[in-house]
Order: sequence, then C-alpha cells, then structure tokens
Amino acid sequence: MKFIHLIFFLFIFSSSAFTQKKLVTALPNYLNEISGLVFLNDSVLVAHNDGGHEPKLYFLNLTGKVFHSIKVENALNVDWEDITIDPNGYLYIADIGNNNNLRKDLAIYKLNTRGILESKSILAEKISFTYPDQKSFPPAEKDLHFDAEGIAYYKDSLYIFTKCRAVPFDGKAYCYSLPTKAGNYVATKGIEYFIGKKGWWKDSVTATEIKNGKCYLLTYDRILIYTFTSRKLEFLKEIKLGVFSQREAIAVNSKGQIFIADEEQKIVGGGNLYRIKIPKNGN
Repeated sequence: MKFIHLIFFLFIFSSSAFTQKKLVTALPNYLNEISGLVFLNDSVLVAHNDGGHEPKLYFLNLTGKVFHSIKVENALNVDWEDITIDPNGYLYIADIGNNNNLRKDLAIYKLNTRGILESKSILAEKISFTYPDQKSFPPAEKDLHFDAEGIAYYKDSLYIFTKCRAVPFDGKAYCYSLPTKAGNYVATKGIEYFIGKKGWWKDSVTATEIKNGKCYLLTYDRILIYTFTSRKLEFLKEIKLGVFSQREAIAVNSKGQIFIADEEQKIVGGGNLYRIKIPKNGN
C-alpha cells in the first residue's frame, strides 16, 4: 500500500511498554515493501513484496537471512498482499489488493513447492475470482468492502479476509472462500467480522494465518487470535505490538511460533522481521 501517508499522532495508540515483539533483524532493501510471509517448513520462511515489484519469492532462515529467491512465471505482481500454504506443500500468493475497489483481475497464484529451493523460476497456476456481492466498480462509498490483504488455507479451501474502506467507516469486513484448484470462480461469501470502528489505519486486517484451528489476524498495532471454523470466529486473545508501524506480514509454524514483518516507511520506520512472544495472560 504505497499510497499510505501515516500521521505522527498515530503513535499515541500504542506504547512500547506493551510490546511482545522481539527484533530478529532488519530486512534487506529489496524486501522493503514486504507484504507476505509464511512458513515453508518450521525453519524456512517465504516472503514477497507488495504490488509493483517483481513477481519473486524470497526464502529466509529464522535469523532473517535471505538464502534463496525464485521468479514466479505466468504471474504479475499487481498487488500481492499475502501468501499461504497447504499441507501438500502448495503455496498460494494472493494478488488481491484492491484499494479503490476497482479491480476485475483478482487472482491467486498456486505453486508446487517440490524442488523450489533448487530452482531459479517456477510456473504458477492461476485461480481467478470475483466477489458475488460486488456489482459496481467501484461501488458506492458506503459499500467499499472489497479490498483484501489476508489469505489463509483451512480444510481444503482458501479464505480471503477483506478490510473496510467504507465512508463513513463502519468497520465491517467479510470472509470469502475459494477452491484450491486453478480456474475461474465466484467466491463464496461467509462470515462478517468486526474488529473496531476507529478507522482503516487502526481496525483493518493486513495479513492472516490459520494454524492448528487458530486464526491470527494482524493489524498495524496488534494481533487478534480467534478459534476459526468456516462459519464463525470466536475471540481468544489480543497481542499488543507497541509502537505503530506498517505491519503487513505474519507467519505461524507448527510449534506456534509467530513471526511478523513491517514495510519500511520514512515516518514510522520499519523494514524489519520480528518474533512474537504470546503472553500467558492473553493481554
């Protein structure tokens, strides 16, 4: 989301006294707009940049060192926003950023990870889709609910978590599901969820992860953890992340270890990889 102009007073909404994050490392300059992160396995992270960059994936160890990259063929990076993986080792890159609710080319790129760490390029299959309830491009300002930055795999389906850009801001967001097979689809609309009404910069989901029955929703200043089924989210806990930054990537491995990353911004800094400690008291 390169258009964003963050304002100084946003710092007041969080304090480093509450942070549960530990800096792992500063990311290299070529990952300064990191917007997707997922575990390939428990010791390897896969990352990508936001829209406008090359269609490439970067592979990092748990110290944040990039040791491999690969070009994704048959794919454009219009607005890559998140990435997820299924139990069979297929990666799914979500080209779903839709700031102005204008896009008619929403896509998810599916990659077979066999041999991915030895290859220089990989061919993607394409899942194209539309939202069933979007009839106008753009819709009326009160109906701007078709931007999304989160995707997660759960029980043979892909789940897209949208964000609210409605004017006035009403905080409504929705979860849609899609098959994992390449093709053209109309997404299935599922649950409506609500995480706050202070504004898109405070109460919008910027990345998601579903692991071991738990759903992790990342915002610019916190992680919200829920139990998840295709029909409901049930709140478990909140992790406050301290000083506000443009956090747009989250990954959770099978051990429950959480890593997040933020984009580099002149005003609020960032461009780092962090490891998150989950507080026992849930605060």
